[in-house]
Amino acid sequence: MSLILLLLFLFLGVSCIPFAGIDVSAYEKTIDWKSVAKTKKFAIIRAGYGTRTIDDYWEKNYIGAKIAGIKVGAYWYSYANSVEDAKKEAKMFLKALIGKQLEWPVYYYIEEQFIYTQNLQNSIAKEFCGILQLHYYFCGIYTSVAHLIPYYNSDVKNKYEIWVPDYGPSKPLYVGDFGIWQTGIGKVEGVDGDCYLDFGYKDYEEIIKKGEYNGYSSN
Repeated sequence: MSLILLLLFLFLGVSCIPFAGIDVSAYEKTIDWKSVAKTKKFAIIRAGYGTRTIDDYWEKNYIGAKIAGIKVGAYWYSYANSVEDAKKEAKMFLKALIGKQLEWPVYYYIEEQFIYTQNLQNSIAKEFCGILQLHYYFCGIYTSVAHLIPYYNSDVKNKYEIWVPDYGPSKPLYVGDFGIWQTGIGKVEGVDGDCYLDFGYKDYEEIIKKGEYNGYSSN
């Protein structure tokens, strides 16, 4: 582990040595996952978005990352205009997850401003994550600090895993519990162009396999 990572680990006071990761979607196109695995331990991959669209590269990215030995999580980007839309998005996510095993959580990616303007964020997060949990998925939400702090109820922030983007600072400005910090955008060997960079602070693989979530059920 590099000195920089060690210092970051000590400064944040997290419970485990940070895992380096990336998050990707069809925007990165074809990825050389074996090269990515030289420096990254996990990847959160977009499975799809909206009420009926599965990411064109979801299957390819999932298979490539797994073969390369990278631990995989997934996210679904929300365009929900209602709780009913969130339910449809959850069902599409479940469809994309059939037959797969993920060592890291599944996330509801809530960033569209109209969701906050309409004050939908708490209700759609509960609907979406509730459905995923009923199907034994270890679920969380992704949203910015600017949204997370003022717009989300404590029962949402405390019930689901938090993946928070915050670029530039030495640590996220969010003081609540979080498992992944999206630190910014940069270059990674194996990815053509830039991609999003992350640090993970929980041993999600152990939690998920022990709890038999995310396709690891013994049933």
